[in-house]
Amino acid sequence: MRPIKYLEVAERLEARVRRGDYNLIEIPAERELAVETGVSYATARKAVQHLVENGVLSRLPNGRATPVAFTGSERQLQVAFLTPAWESEVYSRWSRALTNAAKANNTLIRRVLFVHWDDPAILASIQGFDGVFIVPEPVPPPETLIKTLRESDSKIVVIESDWSNLGFRSVVTNPEFCTHRLLEHLASLGHTKIDYFNVQPDYYRFLQPWRLWLEAQGFKGKAFDFPVKPYEDTTTAAYTVVNKRIATGEFKSEAILCATDTAACGAVSALLDNGLRPGYDISVCTADYGAKSALFNPSITSIGEVNVLPFATVCLNWMADSFKSAWPGPLLLQPGDVTVVERQTTVPKARNHRKLK
Repeated sequence: MRPIKYLEVAERLEARVRRGDYNLIEIPAERELAVETGVSYATARKAVQHLVENGVLSRLPNGRATPVAFTGSERQLQVAFLTPAWESEVYSRWSRALTNAAKANNTLIRRVLFVHWDDPAILASIQGFDGVFIVPEPVPPPETLIKTLRESDSKIVVIESDWSNLGFRSVVTNPEFCTHRLLEHLASLGHTKIDYFNVQPDYYRFLQPWRLWLEAQGFKGKAFDFPVKPYEDTTTAAYTVVNKRIATGEFKSEAILCATDTAACGAVSALLDNGLRPGYDISVCTADYGAKSALFNPSITSIGEVNVLPFATVCLNWMADSFKSAWPGPLLLQPGDVTVVERQTTVPKARNHRKLK
């Protein structure tokens, strides 16, 4: 027997409510819902009323329907994963970790994209979810947003950027000191002149640690900072910068510490296209980690992969707790130490399934 139409519509609406679809937007008016679902106005209204009677929805003074917060055993923590509207290994890594951690404590994770700091999606996420993970875009946030975040009832965690000085709980899995491990590795290969290369906008995390370490060792090096505009491709930009410097005779580097894996990939590609052999003629490494460095040809020396799942679990447990004091330790969470994975761009004979070009 075919299900009754209003119940079909009601089931679709309830599934949306439980997935957090209406945490960001209002539930459509019943006439709009009728058009969207292909039923009559009377059927759409009956479906909404069915959910009202079953405690899934309630009526606002203006007659519009709105989700009811579930309580008790039915209560599901609803958390937004707020990221800039472009793809990144960071987002994929954290999305996997949050999804796995969410299975253990009845939590819904919903990714929300934003294009700029004044994007309405940010305020909607803060107001509509119990907790929010924010991956900042590569420009400083305005003071008005900082004030809004501080005053919000939603629990906020900033990912892969240290906002602890602003009073926000933060998680950074490739901390500043990882540059020291990479610099120590390059020094062990005999390098005393180590340059720094970055194309990411407003990305200064590793610049000062690099500079201070060189000064402490009496080493030399130049910083090459060529930030792209937001949403421009950083790999292409890195290739263009290095390729141009080689063509003009300005390229004098013997070893390069790249701030990101995309900068390293672009730089290595430019070196190869100009007949320079990474690992032989020049050493290249990155303060990033992920599949891109490992799978590139030649493979790129980087810091070792950090298991993000324990950090995701700690954050979700804190969000699920009704007491904000449940946050463990300092506002900034980061690994106690990191390792260096030696690959072909610094150690040509490093064990790797790919052959050097």
